Amino acid sequence: MTKKKRPRGTTGIRPGEKASEYRRFAMRMPEDVRQELEAAAGALKRPAWRVVVDAIRSYVGSGPSLTDDERRAVRVVLKLHEK
Repeated sequence: MTKKKRPRGTTGIRPGEKASEYRRFAMRMPEDVRQELEAAAGALKRPAWRVVVDAIRSYVGSGPSLTDDERRAVRVVLKLHEK
């Protein structure tokens, strides 16, 4: 059985970019917000950095917001991981 070849590194936002070449940004956040970020990343099948970029762009009005189906998927994941 042959293995599927995966691209090395995470691709960036624009063609030819690599996420590993982006400047690093660190921040502190409450645990419940961190859980929401991780739930959104898992439900949307996107890396957390991409969820943050999309959220910022949506917030300032230069990007699309989540669809109702995407919001429902995130809520389902959050409910599954509630303590």
